[in-house]
Amino acid sequence: MRLFSRPEVWFLVLASAVAAWWALREPEPYAAEATEAAATMAEDAVLRIQRCTLTRDFANARLDIEFHFRNTAPRPLFMQPPDVRLLTSEGKEVPPFILPAERPPRVAEKASGDLRLRFWLEKEHLASGLRLDVRGQSVEVKSKEPLDLEKLENDRPKVWTTSKWQ
Repeated sequence: MRLFSRPEVWFLVLASAVAAWWALREPEPYAAEATEAAATMAEDAVLRIQRCTLTRDFANARLDIEFHFRNTAPRPLFMQPPDVRLLTSEGKEVPPFILPAERPPRVAEKASGDLRLRFWLEKEHLASGLRLDVRGQSVEVKSKEPLDLEKLENDRPKVWTTSKWQ
């Protein structure tokens, strides 16, 4: 039997090798700059973004930011302004997306946890960079490259694991 003389077998071997490489490769760090990537990707980082999900809603969009936060303060932290803000590159504050029945996430004193915050974005917010500021700790959410909201499908979530939104 000449198993490796068949082209289908070689194709399956090559496809399996590519799939294994893809699954085992290191993910790209969320932050763009090397110093920020080292500070935000470390296991003991105070603020580390895991992923961002943008869902277009006609002319606006809802941004869900999933992140890990370690509260070093002696008091609990409620994830709401003024302790938590999403800022554009120009320093404008992006309003949070708050549902009436949903309480803001909370981190107990001297504890850490995985959290999700929601923000309501307009078209001009996506024309520049975005930074998440949590009680003095800041991390880049989106790079300064503009994102055209019109190119996204309505009500179809788009997920990013880096700050380079393309």
